[in-house]
Amino acid sequence: ALENSTQTRLAYVLTGDAETDRISRLGLTGLSLIVRRRTAAELSDPQGVDPDRDDLSFFPLMYWPVTAGAADMTETARIKVNAYMQNGGTILFDTRDRAGGADLGELRALARKLDIPPLVVAPANHVLTRSFYLLQDFPGRWTGSALWVERAGARINDGVSPVLAGGNDWAAAWALDEDTQQALFPAVPGGERQRELAFRFGINLVMYVLTGNYKADQVHLPAIIRRLGQ
Repeated sequence: ALENSTQTRLAYVLTGDAETDRISRLGLTGLSLIVRRRTAAELSDPQGVDPDRDDLSFFPLMYWPVTAGAADMTETARIKVNAYMQNGGTILFDTRDRAGGADLGELRALARKLDIPPLVVAPANHVLTRSFYLLQDFPGRWTGSALWVERAGARINDGVSPVLAGGNDWAAAWALDEDTQQALFPAVPGGERQRELAFRFGINLVMYVLTGNYKADQVHLPAIIRRLGQ
């Protein structure tokens, strides 16, 4: 706990499935590496967490690959996850639909256990489209799955949505070989350009949860407009 209190790191929820947990670890390790290379954010290695026993409060972002039985959480875990979201944490739920992950029904079952706010498809002007890179969509290993975010207007947690949900299998897109740092899974159908956009989404996501919603300020619009014109 002391180490986590002095370092910033991402977390992933342990599912009990060894391969899913391996991909989550390698994916968030790869994303943390790219974030360190391209931004001023210093992320330490990610940590797998069990909501039933671990302190979640140290992590600005948790990646949660939704697997069969994910909704079968204990009351202790439910209380801790709700407190995490209410106190500034953000969870990215990923159904990984085209990779054999859980279907949307499993995510709905999980959502019924948690205090998840009303969600909408991320609008074209959402802060996630411009928190570092300018983006039009949010691909992962797959593309085409909508990204769901908290409905605008709540303005809690500095305007940062406590929940993001989709099915593009982001961890698999970010996963790099530990020795060669080569990508482990193909990005379909867009190849390496799609993977680059997946990393850009990951960087935008990290900047979003670390800095809040300041990119929504009007003062940033002139610079953004200039960049769009380049």
